[in-house]
Amino acid sequence: MEIWAIQQSKYLSVGSSDNMFINRQHSEILKAISKFAYKLSTALTMSIRLALILLFISQLAFAQKEVKTFYDPMKRQIQEHYFVADDNQTMDGKYKRYFPNGKLNIEGTFVNGVRSGTFYEYHANGTLIRKISYENGLRHGAVEVYNEKGKQIQKAYYQNNLLVDSIKSYFPSGILKQESSFVKGKPDGFVKEYYASGKIRKEITYKNQKPNGVTKTFYESGTIETEANYKDGFISGYFKSFYPNAQLELIYSIAEGEKVGDFKNYDQEGHLLLEGHFMNAKLHGENIGYYTNGNKQHIYQFKEGGKTGTNFDYFENGKVKTKQQFAFNGLDSKLEEYTEDGLLVFTKEYRSNKSHGQWIFYFNDGKTVSLKESYEKGQLNGIRTQYHENGEKSVEETWKFNLITGPVKNYYQDGKLLSECEYRGSRQHGIYTSYYPNGKIKEQGEYVANKKHKQWKEFDETGKLIKTLTFQAGIFKGEKLN
Repeated sequence: MEIWAIQQSKYLSVGSSDNMFINRQHSEILKAISKFAYKLSTALTMSIRLALILLFISQLAFAQKEVKTFYDPMKRQIQEHYFVADDNQTMDGKYKRYFPNGKLNIEGTFVNGVRSGTFYEYHANGTLIRKISYENGLRHGAVEVYNEKGKQIQKAYYQNNLLVDSIKSYFPSGILKQESSFVKGKPDGFVKEYYASGKIRKEITYKNQKPNGVTKTFYESGTIETEANYKDGFISGYFKSFYPNAQLELIYSIAEGEKVGDFKNYDQEGHLLLEGHFMNAKLHGENIGYYTNGNKQHIYQFKEGGKTGTNFDYFENGKVKTKQQFAFNGLDSKLEEYTEDGLLVFTKEYRSNKSHGQWIFYFNDGKTVSLKESYEKGQLNGIRTQYHENGEKSVEETWKFNLITGPVKNYYQDGKLLSECEYRGSRQHGIYTSYYPNGKIKEQGEYVANKKHKQWKEFDETGKLIKTLTFQAGIFKGEKLN
């Protein structure tokens, strides 16, 4: 006991330097214990978290059902691979669809039955065709479309299933083909189209889903081709077209989708070719055409789309080419045509814009009649007579509504009968007789349905029978000489 007490007293009476050493060791021991306790606590926390995650995954795997469909009954060619919830209907999880050759067609993710995240669609050769993002089943974000060579051909942006910002299409070369601006899924602002060279092809301004404002088209050279003002999808105000050299070709006015007011048409050198007027989209008033030398080519009068009054066509030298006089109804008229020397070529009559009445044609002298024919409701009907230049009849035919029906007679220039035959339905049918200039019979026989039939007799100029030919329905059967 005394020894322990002495020893204890000895340790208690140690110097101050020894006490500092002991205290430092004690502090380091406490720090080590603290670090060990922290690591132990962290390890326990991670273990608990990992256990919870594994438990969740286990429950999730237990709740999902894997589904595979196949192209073939042997289940060798997979068609789809996806997961459904425990109701066996709601798609939930990864989704893949394959081509019959086994290559991936579509891949993405479903959450609670709707698309979520990015979906990828591929060409049969494996290259990406489309990439589109979804949020809560709605298209949301960028959409990119590619051709089979991997070149981007279209790009657009969606917000809650509505097109916003712009949509762009590209040529296979990668050059911009078309770009359109959208607001809340509707076209709004500029729509531009381009040539494969990159030059602008068309500019359209949209408002309220329809073209509104100036629309322009361009030649690939950059020269303007057409220009028009639109209102709610219809041309309103004016329309212009241009030649490749920028020369104005045509200009007219439009109101509420209908042509109105004056219009003019020019050639590529700027010569005025035509001018007129529209009323309610119909030609109305004076209509004048021009030759490039400035002389008038025609002067027409229109009333609500139909010709009226006296209308003229002119030769380039200013002489009248045709003259057409219309009745008040605008349907009945008489037409005269002249040569460049002013000689009459023909006169024609029309009723309800159809051939009607007598038509007369003239020889080059403009006076001697070469042909007279009669029409009824657009069809030949009545006697049709052709003339020799000496004024004598050449041919006389009987027509019934575009068919030769009745006698047809041919004449020598002195007016004597050359031949005669009956026709039915524009075919020779009946006795045919031809004559010598002295009036004697030259040949005689019978036609049946345009074919020689039975005996045909030939005579000399004195009237003596020379020979007899026999036919049956156009087929020669024999000959007998007299």
